[in-house]
Amino acid sequence: MKKIKSLIIVFLLFLSSYINAQDYGVALRVSTLGVAVEGMRSFGTTMNARIGFAMFSISQNGGGGTEDYTYVADADLSSIAMLTDWFPFGQTFRITAGLLMNLNKAEINLVPTKTYTIGGDIYTPEKLGTMTAKVDFNKFAPYIGVGIGNPLSGDSGFKFTFDLGTMYQGTPNIGLSATGLISPSAAPDQEQTLENNLKWFKWYPIVSLGLTYKF
Repeated sequence: MKKIKSLIIVFLLFLSSYINAQDYGVALRVSTLGVAVEGMRSFGTTMNARIGFAMFSISQNGGGGTEDYTYVADADLSSIAMLTDWFPFGQTFRITAGLLMNLNKAEINLVPTKTYTIGGDIYTPEKLGTMTAKVDFNKFAPYIGVGIGNPLSGDSGFKFTFDLGTMYQGTPNIGLSATGLISPSAAPDQEQTLENNLKWFKWYPIVSLGLTYKF
């Protein structure tokens, strides 16, 4: 949380040196990419440019749906967006396109919890070992979406903003590692199988709701 606050303060201080009373604004958003801070500038009445960053982290642990193992899952969302808004029909509806630096990643650790006896041999959780799966994505992801409202039109002040879109992040990249007797499970062919099963996740949906301020 301290890291997010520090980044927001640095961003706002940097932006303040370029603020023009008619052309600039800032936004605070909550989206499927996390909590985002954004700077905006208008280029005429039909086009705005935006740059911002978003961050969010979550951790989950528990059983894997059985009594055989437990898991710890961590997801760290981090992205930088460079977007252009086009208003083809006045100041209400906009089409947005651009590029995101996609630094989102996740890690899952599986730990066996049961002891097995097979053919007289005893396999404890310590002997079985642990499995770790790391997931990341293409670093650069094109974005396309639509939105409602022009935060830089009209008088200075606060406005609400809404965006709906998607970024193309490609098939998730899977990296497996393991210790103990289950080490052979972390083979390249298993990584490929998991990546094939996650091909449907090439497109990441982005829904964003925020508050903007025009200077």
